[in-house]
Amino acid sequence: MQHSRQPAGAPGRWTYIAVIFGAALGMLAGYAPLFNATAGVFVRPLATEFGWGRSEASLSYAASMFGLAVVSPLVGTLMDRFGIRRVIAVSALVFGAATACMALQNGSKALWIGLSAVVGVFGAATSVLGYLAVLPQWFDRRLGLALGIAMCGLGAGTVLMPAAAQCLVTGFGWRTAYVVLGIGSVGLSLAACALLRERRAPGKGTAKAPAGEGVSFGQALRSYRLWAIWAVFVLASSATLSLGPHLPAMFADRGFSPADAARSASMVGVGLLAGRILTGILIDRIHAPFVACVFFVGGALGIFLLRASHDYQMLLLATTLIGLTIGAEGDLISYLVRSYFGLRAFGALFGIAFSGYGFGAVIGPVGLGAWFDRHGSYDVPLLALPCMLLVAGVLTLSLGRYLRPGGHAAAVPEPAGA
Repeated sequence: MQHSRQPAGAPGRWTYIAVIFGAALGMLAGYAPLFNATAGVFVRPLATEFGWGRSEASLSYAASMFGLAVVSPLVGTLMDRFGIRRVIAVSALVFGAATACMALQNGSKALWIGLSAVVGVFGAATSVLGYLAVLPQWFDRRLGLALGIAMCGLGAGTVLMPAAAQCLVTGFGWRTAYVVLGIGSVGLSLAACALLRERRAPGKGTAKAPAGEGVSFGQALRSYRLWAIWAVFVLASSATLSLGPHLPAMFADRGFSPADAARSASMVGVGLLAGRILTGILIDRIHAPFVACVFFVGGALGIFLLRASHDYQMLLLATTLIGLTIGAEGDLISYLVRSYFGLRAFGALFGIAFSGYGFGAVIGPVGLGAWFDRHGSYDVPLLALPCMLLVAGVLTLSLGRYLRPGGHAAAVPEPAGA
């Protein structure tokens, strides 16, 4: 009889599968798909009921993302201290309740912005910040692939949740839609937490590695690499995520129909999903900064084509390239932090890096909209955004070698094929 190579008492293959599936399920019902991706569905009914302009109704996105960005370092620290599952579970309950409470809007802009900020604060742990923090504890050689597969849950959520929200708004009204989405998020998030497992006790090292494995939080704060990673994702998310709310207008300005504009948005989604899988496969085999640089150059090319071309097929290619870059960013944050700093203070450092991504997601769309309102054109920003991505690529290449030769900060035993 052939014996398994796994040590006695080692977790089985299904544990690894459950962890990935749990992370995917949690991100499907988390902050980004459930609140951000559905925001556009609620803009028109809210604007109609309260007499708001589109910009006022859209303040919810900026307020929630600002709350998420500010609180991300604290969430990471709490995950290190109390455990990832506990933080996600508590956050999911409050996030779901806050989302349901959006139904209580009475036309007060202060209530609208304030409650949206609360959603962002408690939604942080239900995003990639929470769920992708688990995977580096379980995967080493194939961490990139595990991240890519799990991120497909986020991609699926961004497709399914807006459609579900639109059906609810059409059938039952926007208030009922918020309540159903909030309750549904709680149920799916708790199911995801039930599937997740952790290999480290709160406040300690991994179960299979010494507590001192990796770089301490104080050392990391003094490291150039941490702030370079933070800057990379401020630049990259500002450049790519700024385009999302403005793409339909850009296509309309060139005489394309609303259906053509919608197709361009769907191509961003296709690129995003492909970018997540492709990045996950590549960073397990190629030095991650090289992979990041290639995707950033591709995104810069996409934005350049978006500015220069009037051919519809070329514009679809441009939006696909931009989507590929957005998809790559999500995988890279967790992987770079683990590879350069290890697991010793992973949650806190991941939170800092992720806050850069969050701030970029606020700065980019708001800045691009403000420029257009003032100058009536996207031409200058569409020259600046590719340059930002190229600077992000150079910064990524400056990170150098991983913490350990071979690219792994903390070896975690895996079953064959994990």
